[in-house]
Amino acid sequence: MSHFGPGLGQKSLKGSVGITNADGRIRLRWRYYDKRYSLSPSIWNHLNLLQAKKTALQIEQDIITDSFDSTLVKYSGNTVAAAKATPKSFVELFEEWTISYKQMDCELHTNYNSCRNMIRKWGKVTQDNILSKLNKETFCNGTYNRRLTILKSFADWLITKNYWKQNPLQLVQRKKVKHLKLAKREPFTESEISQILHAVKNDSFCSTASYYKHSHYYAFLYFMFKTGVRNAEAIGLRVSSINYKDKTITIKEVMARTLKSSCSIHRVRKETKNGKIRQLPFTPDLENIIVPIICNKQPDDLVFVSPKGKSIDDHNFQNRIFKMVLKNLNIPERSLYACRHTFGSRCIDKGITPVMTAFLMGNNPETALKRYTHQITIPKELPNI
Repeated sequence: MSHFGPGLGQKSLKGSVGITNADGRIRLRWRYYDKRYSLSPSIWNHLNLLQAKKTALQIEQDIITDSFDSTLVKYSGNTVAAAKATPKSFVELFEEWTISYKQMDCELHTNYNSCRNMIRKWGKVTQDNILSKLNKETFCNGTYNRRLTILKSFADWLITKNYWKQNPLQLVQRKKVKHLKLAKREPFTESEISQILHAVKNDSFCSTASYYKHSHYYAFLYFMFKTGVRNAEAIGLRVSSINYKDKTITIKEVMARTLKSSCSIHRVRKETKNGKIRQLPFTPDLENIIVPIICNKQPDDLVFVSPKGKSIDDHNFQNRIFKMVLKNLNIPERSLYACRHTFGSRCIDKGITPVMTAFLMGNNPETALKRYTHQITIPKELPNI
């Protein structure tokens, strides 16, 4: 966006601040959310024109960053008055609340990032119009509920800071969400697990010319099926989390993908999804596949790595390997997360209690039963009457 504006008599570019000579005075004119604004700060001369161009640039930058001062005091040249009179924008307040009070970051956390971007496009937001703006959005009920929860909490904070007098969202009800079974997360049968692991281990569908063999990921995929951990938990597992003496594996952190991508340079280390720390048994079969790949590693090194020694990109693994293997085995396409559902279903199927299943998966029993468990085998008989 150019801040120099068009020449005299020329039409301003869309979104730019035009500078013209209006009867010997400098005039700045622009539009913001379909409203026209203008300033006539001083007489037309070379020195004042330079200052006007700086002001025009400031206005355009504020429009881009959604920090535009509609009172125009900020651009009047009175720095003292501007400092006192220019309030923070709604978006700036939201970012302050997110960082300082929620301990989150709009650049890293998906829900807060999406909510920030939504209110950024809304323009001017007040306690009188926020509900109507929210209800005009066309996203699904689950997304609506997440945004509503965030905005309710934010509105409460605005009240405590004396920006608003009441919370217009306080009585708004969440929308009903029908939880549908996700076909790509349906559990695998034991036969399918065996076929998949065999194909990966033996590079059955890997091109002979490929430098990166499927078998490199055999231990990673076996671990996913065996333990039911979340993708980021397996990717972030460190050697120090394996206790040879007690025969346990501690799941306490993840290498989480960020808004930028799932590749190694953009992943961040953080606690597990719900902050829970749990221990899994380091069984003999896990020991057989894990010990060989960590024998020369340091405690802080990752257990599972890509062929280049970086953290595994589960998105690429899904698209380039997992999907190919399933297709060639004539197994319906699933996401890698189906390994977790498979584990939960197998635990219940083998008679492990929901409480223990939930512990092993890092969930509460209700969640384990509701979302992560599916009955794999149907009994041949029903109880006698």
